[in-house]
Order: sequence, then structure tokens, then C-alpha cells
Amino acid sequence: MLFKWIMMVVFMPVALASSPTVSCADCIGAGDISTDGTNSWQTFYAKEGSRIVLTGSSGFWEDHDRRIGDGSSWSFTAINDVEYVLNTAKGKFFATIIVNPLSSCVPEWQSEILIDGDEYEKDNVKIVAAGEELDFAVRVKGDCKNYQIEWSVDPSSAVIFANYGSLSTKGYIPDVYSGKNPAVTVALISENGERRREQTINLMVRKNSAPAIKIKVGSAIASYTSFEVSFAGSTTGKSSNEDGDYIAKIEAWLKDARGELVSHSQKTMDQEKTLPVLTLKTGPMGAYNLTARITDKYGESAEKTMTILVAEKGDSGRDKPIIDMPPDIYCVAGEPCDVSVHSADKDIFIEYFYQGKKMVKPFKFSPGNQEVLIKAYYLDENGRRKNLITITVWVHVVANEPSPEVIAVSAETKPESGDTAVKPPPPELESLPYWCVLAVFLCAVAAMRRRHSKRQKPKS
Repeated sequence: MLFKWIMMVVFMPVALASSPTVSCADCIGAGDISTDGTNSWQTFYAKEGSRIVLTGSSGFWEDHDRRIGDGSSWSFTAINDVEYVLNTAKGKFFATIIVNPLSSCVPEWQSEILIDGDEYEKDNVKIVAAGEELDFAVRVKGDCKNYQIEWSVDPSSAVIFANYGSLSTKGYIPDVYSGKNPAVTVALISENGERRREQTINLMVRKNSAPAIKIKVGSAIASYTSFEVSFAGSTTGKSSNEDGDYIAKIEAWLKDARGELVSHSQKTMDQEKTLPVLTLKTGPMGAYNLTARITDKYGESAEKTMTILVAEKGDSGRDKPIIDMPPDIYCVAGEPCDVSVHSADKDIFIEYFYQGKKMVKPFKFSPGNQEVLIKAYYLDENGRRKNLITITVWVHVVANEPSPEVIAVSAETKPESGDTAVKPPPPELESLPYWCVLAVFLCAVAAMRRRHSKRQKPKS
């Protein structure tokens, strides 16, 4: 099993004419070092069994007054703490090798803290806004593998990090934050937690207000075609643009009267510029709801909704007639019945069909529930039908039952001489429907009048 170590080499000079150097053949991040006459040390990171090479300009190396090399170079495997002496004609130089676990390894900084790609030094202040999302990052160097990264902020509520343990992370400043200006710190921590390196950047939070949206569309919009939505006049503040802010996103949706999405479009910007237009596509003629939204750099948004009337025919191959559908219709049998439908489009032709035959006004029906088919269509330039639609309408027809005032015959009416008085209908007819009883009664009156007329004819 392999173990990871740190080799710390400490040199203590003793009146040397020239400085020795030390290097490590298999170490991580190793390099030659030298001394200027004071204590000097260098840290090496290596696996167990790594080779250390000590090199001097002259003399030879000793271990507790025992010569261990024939020249000024000495190579060995560092496992435990050791001390060696470079013995030269002009003095001795002491090299102490202290072996520590590699879990104490912490990489070095390669950059300051970066925010949105820009590097900020310790004394710099980054101006931000409440509601803004930022990209935080830092770069490191070295071959340390098992270390930890930790992002923190004071006050803790000032920034919410997406990943507190990554070299790069997004950080969101809550739009309701109103505390003191925060300080963001990133720390590199060794595996065993004994060593750490830190960097800090100060933020100045500016309260961001919602933008103001303005939209404009053309006055004549045709079906199944495209139209443009303009955002000209929209601002990042209530009445004007705020310093350092810009509209970062524009978006628009078009929905039909049922709330179904018909078209959607959006564009994003990474700097202040003239706002582009968005293009949406319509469906058939009718009323639509247009919703538009703008979002500023710091995440504040504003929205506006308006009704769009698509009243012109665009793509005639897909335009369907739009007619006002009547509810269920109730009529009296034998009397004219109005089943007409209406349309604002004068170019629509409408026909009515009943029991497979085309109907001609006035429409009359027999009692019962009657199904009527209504066909609406346009005519092309050759007079042929196009874009035909068929709609079913139910007509509920009731029987024609005259009121009792239509015929008023008194039971006391006396017939002329010789006539037999008209008698009321027998009891067995009283249970029949009123119109049946009435029919029987009328037939009796008619028969009586015919007999009376025969008696009045002169004899030849």
C-alpha cells in the first residue's frame, strides 16, 4: 500500500563558500533550491519510496559524522525524518529532512477571485445588485489531489452559492437582501484540515428596481402569418435606464382564446444595446392573448398582456370560416323556425341541410329533436368551395296545440229548428289528449252543419 508524504527540507548553513542545492527525483512539484547563508527550506510532496537528491558544490555528505558519499551528491529514499551534513573544506552545511503526511498538501493560488470572468485583487470592491446572479471562480496550481474548497460569505444571507465546494460556482444575491456589504471568502483546506489558504473579495450591493416594459404590434395582423413585437421604450428602471443595468432578456407568448400556446419567442443580450424585435406566428382568425416580458441584468422582470385581434385572412389555404354558433334552438311544429348563424366575414357562404337535403327558408320542422347540418365555406377565384367546415345544430320542435280561445263553442247554443243540440264528448274521450278531443268535437259540428244545409235546399 502506498502512503503520501510531505518532505520538508531545512538547510542550516555553517560558513559555506557556496550554497548547496537539493532536488527530488520522483517528488510532486519538486525543484532545486539554494540558500543565501540563512536557514532555508523547501517542501516536497511525494509517495512513499520517492528519491531525494542532495547536491552541493563541493565536499561530501555525512550522517552523524559518518561519511555516506564519495562526492557532493547524495541520493536516498525519504521515509522518516533525517538530518544530513554537507562537509566542505570551508565549513559544514546541515540539511534536515522532515517527513509529513501528504494529507497536509494545499495547492497554491494561480489567480485572484474571478467574478463573471474578471479577476479582482484583495483591495478591489465589486459593485453588484440585489437579485443578481454571479459566476465565482478561482484557479490553483500544484499537484495536490485530496484537498477541499470552501466558499463562504459574511453575512451568510448575502450570497447563496450553487456549489460551496467547487473551484467555480454560481452565486445568487437575494432580491430582498438589504444588509451590510458582504465579504466573500474562498478557502483551500488540506485533506487533514491542518493547513488552509484563503482569499477574500468585498461586494457592494446596490438595490435594483424592476424594469418598465413597453410593447407595440402592428395594427393589421393576418391569420397564419408572422408579426413583430417591439420593445422600444422599455427601461431598466421605472422611468429611465439605471446605471450599470441593462435589459438582458426579452420574451413573448401568443395564446388563443382557450389558453393554448400558439407561438413563443425570446432573445438574450449580454450588454446594453438597442432592443431587438420578436417575431410570432398567428393561427386562424380570432382573438389572441399576447404576453411579453423583459428581465434586467439583475433578474428583475416586468410583464404586460394585451389582446390581439387577427381579423384578416393571411394563408387562404388554412383559413377556416369563423361563425357564431347558436345554442340549441326551440321551435313550434309547422311554424317558421330561425336557425340562422352569423359571421362578420361577408365572404363566407352558409348552407343548411336537414335529413340529407338542402333546406330553403322559411325552415319548418315536425315535432321532435331534429338534427340540422350547417356548412360554411369560402369560394376561390374559380367559384369553387374551399375551407369548408360543417357544424351540427339541434332543433327541438314541440307540437302546435292551439289555446282554448281559438274555438269558443258554448254548451248552451241551440241549433236552428229541427237540429239536435250538440252534446259534449262522452266521458271515454276525456282521457284523450286535448287536441284529439278537439278534433272529434269539430267533426261533430261539421256534420251537424251539413245536415242543416240539406234541409234548407228548395224542393224542385
